[in-house]
Amino acid sequence: MSPTGAAAEATPPDLRLLVAAVLCWAVTLAGIVFGWGTALVVAAVSVLAAAVFAVRARSVDRVRWWSGAAGIALVGCGYAVAIALRAHAVTATQSAIAGHVGGAHLTATLTDDPRPLPADTGAPGRVLVRARLDTVRFGNRTTRVHGAIVVFAPADGWRGLLPGQHVRFSGGVRPPSRADLTVATVQTADPPTRIGRPSWIQRAAGSIRSAFAARCHRVLAPNEAGLLPGLVLGDVSALPDRVRDQFTTAGLTHLTAVSGSNFAIVCGAVLLLVRPLGPRPAAVLTGVALVGFVILVRPSPSVLRAASMGAIALFALLLGRRKQALPALAATVLALLAWTPALAVDIGFALSVAATAALVLLAPTWTDWLTARGCPTGLAEALSIAAAAQVATAPLIAGISGRFSVVSLAANLAAAPAVAPASLLGAAGAVLAMVWPMGAELLIRLAGPAVWWLLRVADAAVRMPSASVPVVGGVAGGLLLTVGTVVAFGVVRSTRMRVALVVALAGFALVWIPSRWSPW
Repeated sequence: MSPTGAAAEATPPDLRLLVAAVLCWAVTLAGIVFGWGTALVVAAVSVLAAAVFAVRARSVDRVRWWSGAAGIALVGCGYAVAIALRAHAVTATQSAIAGHVGGAHLTATLTDDPRPLPADTGAPGRVLVRARLDTVRFGNRTTRVHGAIVVFAPADGWRGLLPGQHVRFSGGVRPPSRADLTVATVQTADPPTRIGRPSWIQRAAGSIRSAFAARCHRVLAPNEAGLLPGLVLGDVSALPDRVRDQFTTAGLTHLTAVSGSNFAIVCGAVLLLVRPLGPRPAAVLTGVALVGFVILVRPSPSVLRAASMGAIALFALLLGRRKQALPALAATVLALLAWTPALAVDIGFALSVAATAALVLLAPTWTDWLTARGCPTGLAEALSIAAAAQVATAPLIAGISGRFSVVSLAANLAAAPAVAPASLLGAAGAVLAMVWPMGAELLIRLAGPAVWWLLRVADAAVRMPSASVPVVGGVAGGLLLTVGTVVAFGVVRSTRMRVALVVALAGFALVWIPSRWSPW
């Protein structure tokens, strides 16, 4: 690293954007969960706080600190007002619909691909469709309303629809099941009537995805053919429920859908290929590849979130500028929350932010610690990345599922060598699927062994005794696991405590593991 870069790393990171991101996330979350009235109260408090901080900035020496606090409070006020207006509009729409709960005729626009419902939900052969409501008609009265809806529909007639497709259908309208700015839940048993066609970009992306899935099924076994499109393009329509459950138990859920790591791997490969052209051309071409990949896997909010987090992770790992990556992460959170406030209550968004923050803050320090003690650099990086992601996301996963994956760290380490080959070969195969099918099939065959290994890792992980253990669920479970993690960090910092912990764990394993395998 150059002296200038070293000096930049030596300076403490600017945390103002991070504080603003946390505040605005909390404000948006409160407005969605507790309503627009709460958001207005928060806005008023933020204005008052900004005024107090501004006065303090004129009367003390730490002008920059207090001015920054005033600015952060004003930003929080802006987000509070914005979510109050949005939540009020959603509440008004819900009230209008609630007066006519029952059968209705609706027109809507799909915002994501129809997702098959797992068999364990009691709804085999049905899909979940996210859409934007345009009009609703009860009897002879048609009302033009706008808002997000969730449709539970039969797979027949709905499965092949693309984002951006306008449809007309009938169904039973009910209030939403959770607070996420959704205005209604619709149950329908009929296929929709299509209105027009989606954009050419969505049609092109849909054709590539369909061609890639078809090529996968031509050359791979069913499980591999279901997993590879999910890993590369987020297409889980052919992923067997048993495989999905295995990956969830093993802590490998991020490999069954598009995640930030996919974008980091693909864009990292492009950056390495074009780096000899110079910094600026390399940055431009990598950005073009990122945009193209977003279009290919569909520019839905979840994909844009993954693309943003993947770009930040790539920036932190390849350029080694984690001090700059932290403000970039905070700015990305602010931008995404402003564009899609519902991400504040999206678990995928929370997991992505937590994992990326851990990658930026924890993984490099842990890598340095391991390499200083003789661990090979590659192994140290793999261990640090997997452990950091596990530490950051485990409390959230435990709070939601009420379970803790004991094998997640080992499974992710074992799977790591196969993720990049499968992702890169699969992405290249998807690009060639429409223009050169034979070349696409060759690349898919080459990706087959890596996908097979991922399946074997998940299968071996879930066969371990007590691969996933029950824990306290909800907020209490997440907080308990967070506290436990902090305590564990404090313990391992002491040499004596580390020795005691290793002895205790070894004694526990000698008793617990045989008891799990014992037939008595």
